[in-house]
Amino acid sequence: GVPLESMIETRPLIADRRREVGEDYWIDEEELKKANEREKAVKNRKSLEGEIPKEKLWGEVMAPYKQNWIGVFSVFIVTLVVLISQFPELLSTPSIQIPDL
Repeated sequence: GVPLESMIETRPLIADRRREVGEDYWIDEEELKKANEREKAVKNRKSLEGEIPKEKLWGEVMAPYKQNWIGVFSVFIVTLVVLISQFPELLSTPSIQIPDL
């Protein structure tokens, strides 16, 4: 009558490592796909909300240098000091002899 394989129950002597870790659960593929899509949508939305456009970022970075009149004035003064220290004769005014009549 009854086949021998249906009457015999086999159990491993050592417990399965995956079962100890908790990997013996059932995963529904449809739910997994939905969860992954939901996660991607949230990630994309967060990245779009938090992303600063490149033009605006460069504008913010370059703004202090575009209207930096104090820096330009300082470079001008330093250039004058270097020129005068290298060529002091530029400051000496020539004396023009006016003849007596």
